[in-house]
Amino acid sequence: MKKIKIGSVQINNGFSGQFYLPYSIGLLQAFAIHNSKDSSRFDFQTTIYKRWLLNKCVNKLKSQDIILFSVYVWNLQISLKIAEEIKKINKNCLIIFGGPSVPDNAESFLNENDFIDITSHQEGERSILAILDNFPNKSYEEIAGISYILNGKFYNNKGLPRLRNFDGCPSPYLSGTFDKLMEENSDDHWLASWETNRGCPFSCTYCDWGSATNSKVARFEMDRLYAELEWFSNKKIEFIFCCDANFGMLPRDLDIVQYAAKLKKENGYPHVLSVQSTKNARERAYKVQKELYDSGLSKSINIAMQATDSHTLEAIKRDNISIPDYKELQKRFTADGVPTYVDFILGLPGDTYDKFSASISDLISSGQYNRIQFNNLSILPNAEMAQKEYIDKYQLKTVKAPIVNMHGSLDETPEDNIYETQDLVISTKDMPENDWKKTRVFASTVEFLFFNKILQIPLLLLYAKHPNISFKLIFEKFIEIEDDKNYPCINKINKLFRDHSDEIIKGQAEFIYSDKWLKIYWPPGEFAIIKLFSENLIKDFYLESAQILTKIMNNKKYDLIIEEACMLNYHLLKKPMINSNKEIKLHYNIHDFYFNALSGKNTKINSGEFNLKIERTKESILDWQEWARKVLWYGHRRGNYLYEFSSMKKNLAENK
Repeated sequence: MKKIKIGSVQINNGFSGQFYLPYSIGLLQAFAIHNSKDSSRFDFQTTIYKRWLLNKCVNKLKSQDIILFSVYVWNLQISLKIAEEIKKINKNCLIIFGGPSVPDNAESFLNENDFIDITSHQEGERSILAILDNFPNKSYEEIAGISYILNGKFYNNKGLPRLRNFDGCPSPYLSGTFDKLMEENSDDHWLASWETNRGCPFSCTYCDWGSATNSKVARFEMDRLYAELEWFSNKKIEFIFCCDANFGMLPRDLDIVQYAAKLKKENGYPHVLSVQSTKNARERAYKVQKELYDSGLSKSINIAMQATDSHTLEAIKRDNISIPDYKELQKRFTADGVPTYVDFILGLPGDTYDKFSASISDLISSGQYNRIQFNNLSILPNAEMAQKEYIDKYQLKTVKAPIVNMHGSLDETPEDNIYETQDLVISTKDMPENDWKKTRVFASTVEFLFFNKILQIPLLLLYAKHPNISFKLIFEKFIEIEDDKNYPCINKINKLFRDHSDEIIKGQAEFIYSDKWLKIYWPPGEFAIIKLFSENLIKDFYLESAQILTKIMNNKKYDLIIEEACMLNYHLLKKPMINSNKEIKLHYNIHDFYFNALSGKNTKINSGEFNLKIERTKESILDWQEWARKVLWYGHRRGNYLYEFSSMKKNLAENK
């Protein structure tokens, strides 16, 4: 009996020689082998899991009987091109597309890509099995959850009810599905996607999670989850990305984290368990996140926000954590010494420049000193936001922009010039294009000045002295500088941010690529730091900043405090090629104020003589490239940009 040769493609992002195992394809394969009427008919080939040149992909797949493609935004275009080229060579090959980037209403998608035979929707396990068991019969009217075109007519077969238990769904990890793949690619290091449950009870309009799962949550059994964690640990999987939409929502989630922590302590693996935190600040969520941090499974804790304005939240149907709950949660994590970061989306329907900038200002005032991660809004094909009625209502305008990863490389888009794109929102009814650019510049400025800690010390000091002066106003004072004579450094940075916003509007990448600096894409705020250091402008920048801040303070008695705060911030910045410690003298206890502020404590500013030793030799950085990698790139989430320091009892003259 001739076997059915089944190829598969799930191209995932790679990071420094590390690649995600093709989890979605693995689920389909494991399910088919376990549940088929005769699985001996199937000859599953190893999955294409990373981005090769087009010809290499086609040559590997051209003789297959069936090819399964799992597609999302980061692999859609390369997957379409592979499928198109294969169909030219092998017209009898059955090509099936599934995954989040396949539209639920696939008629236009199939007509535009007539080399695709079938699209699979929602959960694909049962639909794919039915196709495989039916092959080579190409009568599909009895197969649920698929779409196809036959004799010029579009068919969309109704889907099956969601899986409520997973007894018949073997784990691709535990069933040996990936064993051959890992053996054949032994030089690669592996990352893992993982589900502990499937589904999302929320229906945010920008997200396709809830639409894909009908807002219901189904759970995998604990025995299976513990066994998978053991598999990750034994296989030395360093990084696990948990795909759950709201980890920490269920009582058992704490048990899962504790078991992962136990394995890490015993075996050293996994290093990281990355989760999407639940959107409600319940006590359980706090305990889960705290355990993740205490065990070293997470370097910082995400608090999902996306927006804070009530009208914006209503427009996107976001059931958010309440602001009082957020502030309380932030205080608890800060007091515990746990760094947090907040995700915020730029360009949401209902949002304006003033609402956005005020929200950011308020979050900082509430104690978010580590990181707000700014994400530009893009439209996903199966999100409510993609519907014409929604687009028309909020007047969403988009541009096709390339998808690049923050700190990603050009290796993600090889020489065959097949680029992945996204529909990036650059204008809405409430945020016209010019306001969008203004908002984008504001976000870059906040990232640069505050969260990259370039001026965090004097900014916190100024706010402490004048809480009536909002962070929003302070940032805007920097943004409005267009004086190349008196403020050449700040003017240069402002121009960088404005030009970058203009480029995004025109369809360029969200991040700034540098061939000179590690050959990766940089967030604009980090690239601004690189410019200041590499062009030897960093000291001038601090002199200009002190001038602006003293003008904002508008009180001569604070001039020295601001000057010393800027000076302290400069000396604390990690720099390359430093082989000695630094001793400085202050006339105010700015260091105590700053250290306590990071811990959520208030400290009165007192005058006196304060001598500090800045510990620079503990983290010696040998060259500029290492500095860019270790300080800017690796320090991004944790805000690890500053040296440690300690107080000294005796007076010391400031080193030159």
